[in-house]
Amino acid sequence: MNDRISAQEFRQSLDRALSGLQADPGLAGRILARERGEKKVKKKLTFLVLAAALLVLTTAAFAVSQIYRVINWRGEITRTAELPQSAETLISSADLDSLADFISGIPDAETAFAWYEAEDGGIQRSELHKTQVQFSSMEAFDQALSGASQLTAPAWLPEGEIAECAAKICMECKAFGQYALIQSSLSGRLRYNRFLIDEASAVATSYELTLALTDGSLFSIRSELRESASPEPLMLRDGETAKKIAVPGMDDALLIIAADPAYPDGLILQRRLPEPVRLKQLPLNDHLPEADDRCYAYEYVTVWGYHLEEPEGLLRLFGGE
Repeated sequence: MNDRISAQEFRQSLDRALSGLQADPGLAGRILARERGEKKVKKKLTFLVLAAALLVLTTAAFAVSQIYRVINWRGEITRTAELPQSAETLISSADLDSLADFISGIPDAETAFAWYEAEDGGIQRSELHKTQVQFSSMEAFDQALSGASQLTAPAWLPEGEIAECAAKICMECKAFGQYALIQSSLSGRLRYNRFLIDEASAVATSYELTLALTDGSLFSIRSELRESASPEPLMLRDGETAKKIAVPGMDDALLIIAADPAYPDGLILQRRLPEPVRLKQLPLNDHLPEADDRCYAYEYVTVWGYHLEEPEGLLRLFGGE
């Protein structure tokens, strides 16, 4: 069977590569307090530079082949998928730039949703900026993440070998939590709503960590909470292989071995949370009214290693075997 995947599915694949619980009332405050006094512009530039480098590497890797093999958590191929030859452009490049510029200007402490509305009332293109805090040191990142047990931190990192670190933790509003709508624009082409979540209502729901090592290798780690399990965790490129492995604390784990040393090796992890994370749906737009019924039940982790001596080196990060 050969399916043609949509542009959205392709973007989600790139994202994978880049990739009862009570909120901790002091988590957001502790994170913000640790980061006060550091230069925000420098941190943003560091994260953007490393993220851009990873995006270039990952996009180039996906561009090599048009046919991909979709696999399950046993590493078995379930179907093949074909990338679209060209994605249909719904809005102009100028509008895309305006949308990107608006989102990039949102302060880290805010949650914002911006979109272009179609003639039929639907949404042509949108971007979501989550409340987040950025870090430029592993020490600050580790301390902040220690208050978010729903997200799995690396069990090991190469001490003394980190040349550069860029990380961020994203937060959402817990169910029945408090927030304020601080600005809204519902007319014109670019529309948006901006929110400020109360610190006591903030729940960490994802993180991204990028590490450049002194030996030239690069690690990209991403953890995110999801509503349901992902039965098909990845699409493999030509020559790439997947091996089912065991990782403590995880329900599913795959080691992805690249066919070409220029491409990244990967570690894909999934677990069901002991207790679900219950969230408030903010009224991002007219199609999403406020509700307290959102629920994350799974954690999905992707780890990509560039220029590694051997792919098994990824297993040390989360204690796999």
